[in-house]
Amino acid sequence: MTAPKIGIVGSGKVAQMLLRLASSAQIPVEGIYARSPEKAEALAAKFQCQAFDNLQDLRPDLLLICVSDDALPEIISQLHPQQIAAYTAGSPSIKLFTHQQLGVCYPFQSISKGRDLLASDIPFMIEGKNDFVLQKITSFLQHLGAQFQVCGSAQRAQYHMAGVFVNNFGNLLLLEASKILTDAGLDMTPIYPLLNETIAKAILLGPEKAQTGPALRHDQQTIDRHRAALNPEQLIVYDCLTKRIQDLFSHA
Repeated sequence: MTAPKIGIVGSGKVAQMLLRLASSAQIPVEGIYARSPEKAEALAAKFQCQAFDNLQDLRPDLLLICVSDDALPEIISQLHPQQIAAYTAGSPSIKLFTHQQLGVCYPFQSISKGRDLLASDIPFMIEGKNDFVLQKITSFLQHLGAQFQVCGSAQRAQYHMAGVFVNNFGNLLLLEASKILTDAGLDMTPIYPLLNETIAKAILLGPEKAQTGPALRHDQQTIDRHRAALNPEQLIVYDCLTKRIQDLFSHA
């Protein structure tokens, strides 16, 4: 089966990631449309395709809309009625949009500059308003070499929310840990084996069985020493998480 020719709307991290992966998989790219013509031109030059000034002139087999949640309604409202398109946002329900040839192609992964992930490292969650749309998305991802699963909007929203806890909040806690060590004149190197074991153990045992620490043990003396050393902003986070652990493991 021939890979569908794709078009990209947007110029941010997800758009650039999909363009890079499509180029590596030799999937044809018809062109790019972006709010900033300069950014569209720069990406078009890099990936050897065309930059479009008018969205309706961009008519690929599958249009991938890589824009913010807030920008989706404006972009989708401009689509030609027969244009097959899929947005990459995780949270908005497909039911919010009346376009009938619409789907979702959500990369459930943290996308950052300087991290060129393989397609196989990115699980995609897909949805379509009809089988033809779903077929186009599936064909694209199969040629990309990505893993994917069909996932309804309600389920995808739950994954998106859970991902915020794991990725966004998890990274914030690492940032707080780095501030604690930096303020003490220490480096993060000894933290990394602990971080790796924390993740590996949670995957192997499940997070409930993997939980450890003074909050779980109700070790109040250690908790009090920690609290005395933290600044007011860190103390808010520490107290909130300590209480949550103790509430969840009240019979530990």
